[in-house]
Amino acid sequence: MRRSQLCESMRVVAIIVLSVCAAGAQTAPASPAPEQKPPVSLSPALPPVANPPADPSKMAEPAGGTAPVAPVDAATFVLGAQDQISVTMWDEHRLDGNYVIRPDGMISLPLLNEIKAAGLTPLQLQDAIDKAALKMLTTPRSHVNVVAVHSKHIYFDGDGIAQPGVMDLVVPIHLLEAISARGNFKDFANKNKIEILRDGKKFMTVKYKDIISGKHPETNPPLQDGDHVIVN
Repeated sequence: MRRSQLCESMRVVAIIVLSVCAAGAQTAPASPAPEQKPPVSLSPALPPVANPPADPSKMAEPAGGTAPVAPVDAATFVLGAQDQISVTMWDEHRLDGNYVIRPDGMISLPLLNEIKAAGLTPLQLQDAIDKAALKMLTTPRSHVNVVAVHSKHIYFDGDGIAQPGVMDLVVPIHLLEAISARGNFKDFANKNKIEILRDGKKFMTVKYKDIISGKHPETNPPLQDGDHVIVN
């Protein structure tokens, strides 16, 4: 009897103890989680790397691009041997292409055979091509561009010019501009005696200081095809 009462008392005490522990667990505040710190970098922060500028010399040409065109006036520039031109014909692309004017002044176009180009302006050559194309087209419309000029030249001679040799005469140019285009003078050049030969004869002799002063415009003449500029 006593043993039974003792066991019952111990069971009651155990239940009370367990109840108190469970209540404490529910009311006890949760421990805060440890603060997460960002990892420490041993390397200094670097700015973003910008893309380098494109090199124009390495850029790809656009698809379907056309040939470069020389800066000439299609209404006044007179074509000559060795000039390179491009021809396009509306609605007849078999005539399209680049052509070099031969020493005899002619070009040979597919389907049209020989056409004289030297001595004509690009506009006049367009008319000549259109007339020749009437045998195969009802309303031919061609277009002529000058791609490169090799028929007209200026010659630079003497030890005093930086870059002696031949320069293509593409657009009208004066003496001072032409000298600049050839890199100006060498250090020992005689700038007081710049000679221009025209048609094999002495055309004029000028001083560089007179040209750059701007007070004597006659000393800076426009150069012509075949002129020789001599600086010693």
